[in-house]
Amino acid sequence: MSESEEKRKRAKDFYIPPHSHCKVCGKAIPEGQIYCSKECRDKDLKAQKRERNMMWAFYGVFMGLLIVLLFASYFLK
Repeated sequence: MSESEEKRKRAKDFYIPPHSHCKVCGKAIPEGQIYCSKECRDKDLKAQKRERNMMWAFYGVFMGLLIVLLFASYFLK
């Protein structure tokens, strides 16, 4: 048996069915699913909410600084 035939045979012996991995913990799950459990889903939703809140806080601070700088430049002429 040649080397390439041997590799092909070994590849058939170690067949891994189609699957995906949990977005949070990386565990193998059936294809088409995103999370392995409700806990992972809840963790991800909580993280998304925290990221969204941080983004809005950043925008708020940025706009506040912009307004302060505009007023400062107007009044310090």
